[in-house]
Amino acid sequence: MPAIKKDTVRFILTLGQFALLLLLVFSGRDAWGAKFSAQSSVSVSEQYNDNIYLTDKDRTTDYITQVLPSLNLDYKAPLWKWGLAYTLDFRHYLNGSVSDNFAHNLNLNNSTELLRKLFYLDVSERYTRSSLSLTRNYTQESLFVNQTDRNDFTAAPHFTLRPGNGTTLDIGYTYENIWYKNSSGINKQDSSLHADAKTEASQNLELTAGVLYLWEQNDIENFNKTNLYVGAKYRYAPDSHLFFTVGGNIYDFHISGTSDQLNWDAGIDHRFAAFTAKIEASSQFVEDPTYILSRIDTYGISLATGSARTPVTLGLNLSEYRDWPSEELRTTAYGITGAVSHNFTPGTRISANVTAQRYEDKLENSYTNSLISGADINYALFRNMSLSLDYLYIYSHSPVVLMDSYLNNQLTAGITVTF
Repeated sequence: MPAIKKDTVRFILTLGQFALLLLLVFSGRDAWGAKFSAQSSVSVSEQYNDNIYLTDKDRTTDYITQVLPSLNLDYKAPLWKWGLAYTLDFRHYLNGSVSDNFAHNLNLNNSTELLRKLFYLDVSERYTRSSLSLTRNYTQESLFVNQTDRNDFTAAPHFTLRPGNGTTLDIGYTYENIWYKNSSGINKQDSSLHADAKTEASQNLELTAGVLYLWEQNDIENFNKTNLYVGAKYRYAPDSHLFFTVGGNIYDFHISGTSDQLNWDAGIDHRFAAFTAKIEASSQFVEDPTYILSRIDTYGISLATGSARTPVTLGLNLSEYRDWPSEELRTTAYGITGAVSHNFTPGTRISANVTAQRYEDKLENSYTNSLISGADINYALFRNMSLSLDYLYIYSHSPVVLMDSYLNNQLTAGITVTF
């Protein structure tokens, strides 16, 4: 019998503990006057994939059978709330191009009111498949290429004070543990103290301010961060508002030294008669799977119609990715996205989407052009049963980076039964 991997044992034990805890909680729901809901479903699909490994040459074709049982639980009591969403994804490759395997998607969250309207404890655990690239989300293109399992556990005890009408002050501590199964991912443990204030200065103006001190331990170089920020949101018309947040960061890397940087986010949401427009620009420091930190400068504009039967979205974006703390520009990405869907009946929907991006790799002095387009049809056969048919076309080309050149077609038919 093959040995069971340690991370598999850890996941099973964690899931078992959650299941036992939920069983104990739910067994007393009547006495506590709580509300409990549960929903389960099973999806079975068959996919034809003509380039399993996303390669330029020696393309491998296979037929993939996926079986996805899922469970959603929701429990609400006067002093605490639990939510659990879990999907087990079994994958069978007919031609054996990849060994049969399982993928897990777990989202657990809890909010407990330890002292009524004063002291709270928020806990969450998210286990999912994640892209190893910050610039490209490979989970939209493949089931396994350039991906790894990722677990994010967060525990946050905090006080929420209400010193005045329309004013809240939140003070607390947050612990976050980020773990990657693939050795390329950088595991991180963050501890932080924060104080955030929010006040409604008027019916249309909301002001925010806060301070955060964070210390991180990771596999490369530990650092501390101090962040101060202020922000505002002003509603100048119904469903239309301006907003901004600006903050100063002081980073203290244990080897590289200290550095001062700004982070900011600003934009406008405006509701026209037939559509909503949003313009936003930001400069943020984010957690990067394969780096300590990365800085992303983003500029974008998006349009969305308000039609419930035929929603349409269109977006333009430009992003710059910089290594940290060197601030070296690594990648510039820009492109266009669009999506449209139409509900012919309450149970019949057809939709299509397209994303065209250009990635300019400054380190390789090259570029990659990417096009991802798809269409799908969903039909409700019965009240608890639906059929789906999806097609996905992927084109990627780089004159220098060979692994970025490939063509892929995916056709998937599936059935979902909800209990």
